[in-house]
Amino acid sequence: MIDVLIADNQTLTREGVKATLANIVDINIVGTVAYSIELEQLLISRKPRVIILDPNYNQRFTPADIKNIKLKHRGTRVLVLTNRQSREEIQALIDLGIKNCVFKECSREELVHAIYSAAKGEQFFCKNTFQTLFGNKLLPEKDDNIPQLSSRETELIHLIAEGLTNKEIADKLFLSVHTIKTHRKNIIKKLGFSFKNTTELAQLLNKQ
Repeated sequence: MIDVLIADNQTLTREGVKATLANIVDINIVGTVAYSIELEQLLISRKPRVIILDPNYNQRFTPADIKNIKLKHRGTRVLVLTNRQSREEIQALIDLGIKNCVFKECSREELVHAIYSAAKGEQFFCKNTFQTLFGNKLLPEKDDNIPQLSSRETELIHLIAEGLTNKEIADKLFLSVHTIKTHRKNIIKKLGFSFKNTTELAQLLNKQ
């Protein structure tokens, strides 16, 4: 069971995320918080595995506060859920050690995937975060005729960026090597790139 704390000053966002995750059997919402003065208390008393945090949710909240959470509460993983940010703002979060970031416009599937990844200490950035960071290198321009990446294909990009071989990916995902190769071909067909761009991606994701 993954215990999750939601920190956001917008009531609709807090309740919306809570409702979105309500039917996920292995995710347990241990609380929601609107003000930073309450955040430390809940982190101590509830000890969440993952905190879903908007770094801009309170005017008094600073990047140093994110760093303090990571230092003081090492058992808690920080998942940033925020409005669309600039490339520089996302990079600043990554420089703080944030490895999980999704925009509030992301899909339910991406949010759930991000929570699972955060709980395991793995990296996950939603499709729109990728697009902000890399432009159209990894993602196609919006086009109704172009299929979007599935969660499995997004996961595969992460694993390729981490340097895993087809066999290692297959073992990790309990799939055949043939299936992994098929996924790779589908990604190339959808995005129009040959994985050379994952070098830059790997450098970014490997920052701690």
